[in-house]
This record gives sequence, C-alpha cells and structure tokens, in this order.
Amino acid sequence: MQSYLDVAVNAAKQAGEILRQGSLRSLNSDADAANSHDIKLHADVESERLIRSILQAQTGLPVVGEELGGDPSLTTQDCLYWVVDPLDGTHNYLRQVPICGVSIGLMRAMEPVLGVFYDFNCDECFTSIVEEQCICLNGRRITPQWAKSIDQASLHTGFPVAMDYSSEGLQRFIGKVQRFKKVRAIGSASAALAWVACGRFDAYYEEGSRLWDIAAGIALIKGAGGYIRMTPSPLGKPLAYDVWGTACEGFAIDS
Repeated sequence: MQSYLDVAVNAAKQAGEILRQGSLRSLNSDADAANSHDIKLHADVESERLIRSILQAQTGLPVVGEELGGDPSLTTQDCLYWVVDPLDGTHNYLRQVPICGVSIGLMRAMEPVLGVFYDFNCDECFTSIVEEQCICLNGRRITPQWAKSIDQASLHTGFPVAMDYSSEGLQRFIGKVQRFKKVRAIGSASAALAWVACGRFDAYYEEGSRLWDIAAGIALIKGAGGYIRMTPSPLGKPLAYDVWGTACEGFAIDS
C-alpha cells in the first residue's frame, strides 16, 4: 500500500503544480460546458489525463475519473481501482478562490483503501492508508481534535449537481443539518472531507456526491478514526451517494 500511496502522491503533486502555475487555468470563454450548477474546464480534462498516465503506467490498475469515465461495475468487484477527481472545486479555481485540489482514492469495491488530497494553493498534501489508522499532513502524522457533541460541532455541506433542489428536498436537507453549531460550505467536497479528517471540521454531509468527489476523503476520515456512511442517491444518478463523514457515528443524524 505504501508504494501505491507514493505513486498517488506523485501524480497529485505533478497535476497540482501545473494547476497552481496556471498553465491549465481557463477563462470563462474556455469552459467546455456550463449550466446553473456545474462547470467543466479544459484544466480538469488535462489534469486527469496526466494523473491517469502516471497511475496506469506505475500500477496497472483501472481508473474511474470524473472527466474520462471508467467502469462503474468496479464498485461491485473484489479488486483495487483508482478513483480520480483531477480538480475538485473547479468553480473556485475558475474564480481564483484558493480552495480546490487534486483528489485520488484507491478503493476495493466500495471500501476505501487509501486517499490523497493535494491542496496545491496551500501546498498541503493529506494522505492516509486506512488499515494503518492514521492521517498525515505533508508526511507528518496528525491527531484530529474533534468536538465532543453535535451542538458544538461544525459541519461542512454543499449543493452538488445531483442534489434534489425542490422545496421539499431542500427542507428535508435543512432538517438534517440544523442541529450543528456551525454550517459551512467551501465549494470542494474533497477539501471538506480532508478538513474533517484533520479536525478543522467535525462532520461532512452532502446529498448526491459523486464517487470521485469523496473517494479520497472517506479514506482520510476512516484512516483518522472517524465514521463514514454512504447510501446510493435516491435520484438515480450513476455513482452518486448521500454521504456522512463524521468524527463519530452519533453525528450522522437522520431526520
């Protein structure tokens, strides 16, 4: 697993450095596709191509990625595969908000094995091998200091493309998150999960998150000793899940 982790870190940092330098940064006119909730840049695609070339050359394992796809049946098979979000927080990146990064997870079926999230703006690389039960920041092991109770806890949430935006859906969503002391949205699921894992947040919840948004982050949280619950999104989008990632099981509420 350490050799796989080293390859993933190398791939994330190579892609992140190019993105940080701005040589793949796109202007509004360079967007491939945009709607009211989502935007794709050439930067996403080129970053994923670079990451895939490194992962496949050095590990030979299959890849599922946000931009270039992959075999969704891997989620039901007893084999290792990579899950890549080459630029999580694309809208932030486009608008030069420095909260985004490169997310690479290794999974077996639906179980996270290891995760890497590289925030190239801050040069912070979060890593975890789940079975080793630790999380590292830039190679240094850290211990999260999570809140002890939900009324003192901070929650990250968001509104991904696959979410139910109906009045009823939004009201149900509010009912699930309003018991937390603070609720934040930073525009990058991968960053938010990494920040839960290291103790900057206490919980993460989003409806309809895609697997590439969360694969690395759920590995980080599980490696840090936290709790993960994933259920397939009722909206029927492929590889979309409603996800709790929390300091403890008691923070994953239902209402």
